[in-house]
Amino acid sequence: MMTKKHQLLVDALDRVTALCFDYFSQIRENALIENDDLVSNLLSSIDERQKSLDALIADSSFVERAYLEQQLELTYSLKVKAKMVMAELQLQLQSGKQSQRQVNVYISIDANR
Repeated sequence: MMTKKHQLLVDALDRVTALCFDYFSQIRENALIENDDLVSNLLSSIDERQKSLDALIADSSFVERAYLEQQLELTYSLKVKAKMVMAELQLQLQSGKQSQRQVNVYISIDANR
């Protein structure tokens, strides 16, 4: 049986987990523009999620094993999403640098005419 305190923590955890997945989606959709605010919000949400998880785990009266196992799986999913988004953004950054180098070469060639 879950106490009211536990239910509030579980609700907060579920809400912030959904926010994390939403921020990952927004970052991927807006990959070509600056994502500083989205990334900042994502980091805050992940921090809040971790604090909620820590509070549940530290409470010895919380015995919902299935819920904690579900949260572990969600944590792995978030980790995989983070790696995918990071790889995509790094690829875009590298291609952007390559494009800038090509433009600089053309500018240099044009300047030498």
